[in-house]
Amino acid sequence: MFRSRLRKFAVVALLATHAHLLLAADSVLHTPSGLEAIVPSPDLPFQEYVDQNSARIRQVLARDYYALRDEPFGANYEIDKAVAMRAPFQWQPSEAACADAQPRTGFLLIHGLTDSPYLLSDVAASLRERYPCALQRGLLLPGHSTVPGDTLDMRFEDWMAVTEYGVNSFRTEVDALFMVGFSTGTSLSVRYVDAHRDDELIKGLIMLSPAIAARSRLAFLSPYLRWFSDWLSENAERDAGRYESFSMNAGAEFYELTSELSSASFSPISVPVFMAGSSADATVNMEAAREFFCTKTPRGARSMLWYQATNLDESPQEQCDGLLVLPAQSAEHRVVNLSHTSISMAPDNPHYGLDGDYSICLQYGDGSSDYSQCVDDDAQTVYGESGLGSDGRYEGKLIRRGSFNPHYAQMIEHIERFIESVN
Repeated sequence: MFRSRLRKFAVVALLATHAHLLLAADSVLHTPSGLEAIVPSPDLPFQEYVDQNSARIRQVLARDYYALRDEPFGANYEIDKAVAMRAPFQWQPSEAACADAQPRTGFLLIHGLTDSPYLLSDVAASLRERYPCALQRGLLLPGHSTVPGDTLDMRFEDWMAVTEYGVNSFRTEVDALFMVGFSTGTSLSVRYVDAHRDDELIKGLIMLSPAIAARSRLAFLSPYLRWFSDWLSENAERDAGRYESFSMNAGAEFYELTSELSSASFSPISVPVFMAGSSADATVNMEAAREFFCTKTPRGARSMLWYQATNLDESPQEQCDGLLVLPAQSAEHRVVNLSHTSISMAPDNPHYGLDGDYSICLQYGDGSSDYSQCVDDDAQTVYGESGLGSDGRYEGKLIRRGSFNPHYAQMIEHIERFIESVN
């Protein structure tokens, strides 16, 4: 690790002015910040947890992004906006709608690996619209929202500790708590209810892009490979909402977190479960999620939306009660299938939506003509999971990795029905 970083600094020292600054920024971003998200003490008030992490994120963004790059996330992203996207949050009940009524329902939102709370911001807004008297809190997992270098040292035990802190923060304030997870956030929800099987506060799990196991069959090697290599991919970090680089340690900690969930010995949980995911998901193993849903969740108190690309042979191997297979495509939105990253975001999201500011085109290589066309030319692109076309194209068009769900409104309706059925 030391030699790798030394080489980076040596390269930086040889380059001039603008290029020098860009490479210096990249080096900083792939080195631990020293200001990673905190693991709070059990008695820390949640708003103080939000404020402390927001201050640390602001300090890192100012020092390692905005001081070294002009508009690091684009012209529409001043530092206040970027901090708000990446920070944990707390939404109190609406005063106008609830008057003096005490919140009876709470939602704890937990983001995914290399993501930020922003990946659940649309879901939070939709829940607030439907449950204005609910209390909502969004967690920030240690290692996230600062620089990808902070993922080099993060540990899943800290994520679990923050999850427990988040649940306990509701304990005297609501009668019913729903845990809402995206990707790794779903793993943490399952791990929590498994470790606290008598916790009557938890009324349901809402699992989006459920992470029961990794898609890669070689994921078991990641705990060993991290001792030989720091990075699986290093990128320039232009996304205000999440990291674009992926460390070997991130994969290793994800494997350690999830390794028990897909084992035959894992005991079924009794908490009602809602799942939504894509058959084409290239990040998590959707068959493992389906099997978990069918064998480890309570019958009559579960619902799963399986978004299937009708032109691809990706049907679930078996079906069970509560599993609903739905078409993934949307000609209106130029969506061929749904990616791992698309499930939780609405089509009108200003950052990841159909007309949003950011397009995921990293597979074409930053600076290439295909990359530029993928980012800029809507007419020549479709949305789908990475690896959709063997030649990098689908029916002659470039592929943007899906960043929104064209069926988002439908999914939210299903989530609302699930909540009402168990609350």
